[in-house]
Amino acid sequence: MKSTLQAMARPNLLARWRSLDNRDLWVLLSAIFALYLLQLSLLTQLPDVALNLLLVMGGAVLVFNEPPAGWQPRPGRIGRGVGLALLVTMLWFGQRLMTSDVISSLLPLLAGMAIALLAAPASNLRPFLKSLCVLALLPVVSAVSKLTPLGPLSVATAWLAKQLLSICGYTAVQLGTLVKLQGGGVIVGGACAGLGILLQLLLVAVIFAMAFPMRHRWQNGLMILVAPLLGIVVNGMRITLLALFITSSLPNRQWWFDFFHEHWGSLLFSGLGMQLFVWLYVYWMARQVAALGTR
Repeated sequence: MKSTLQAMARPNLLARWRSLDNRDLWVLLSAIFALYLLQLSLLTQLPDVALNLLLVMGGAVLVFNEPPAGWQPRPGRIGRGVGLALLVTMLWFGQRLMTSDVISSLLPLLAGMAIALLAAPASNLRPFLKSLCVLALLPVVSAVSKLTPLGPLSVATAWLAKQLLSICGYTAVQLGTLVKLQGGGVIVGGACAGLGILLQLLLVAVIFAMAFPMRHRWQNGLMILVAPLLGIVVNGMRITLLALFITSSLPNRQWWFDFFHEHWGSLLFSGLGMQLFVWLYVYWMARQVAALGTR
């Protein structure tokens, strides 16, 4: 009985595969390489880097102009060869990837260019430009994260944490990057400076400005400026929480401190910052739509 069902299933699968047109195969190829890049990032990169990749890939899909009904991929002869060569190059570098570097941040852009060239000639890639621009944000973010000095940001975050602790009724002292409470304190440095959260919110702001532009350009520009400031505030809240944990009398305080100090715990605050930014963006957009409706 089992062998009979398997024999019946094979022709059905072959029939479904043969029924796929070039567009379906192109979408399937895009999805396969997107999943490959995401898995590669989860295996070789830090969690915040994997989150950046997820943001730019989602943003690339979000800003992509849906092709008209009946559209089929028609790559040029040269573009087909270049696209396949880019995919092979991406796979070659991906198999040798061990850590975060410039090459790792360029792989999604290489894959995006290859997928675009396999869909249309090089002279007709205009529908893909926005998506490629979003993918190009990943190497920019990677370069900024490596070249930006963290000293001023660490001091600003320590100052903000001290203010938040004072608002909560705690006596705190800030000495440069040190936030001191009675019984202990925290030093803001490295990943605790919050550059990762700041850049993630900046990514979201740029993607929203491209996918859902507001009525005036200055409004999009203002939201792009608000995003990193919101990231600093959210990270200041995280540092405040760390300071409270390390000076508390909780029996498992070290576990909680380590959890929010490491990358996975900080992603919760990244999610909080993104939720606040999206709420603010949607609220302002709704106000604009309501104002137009009353005219």
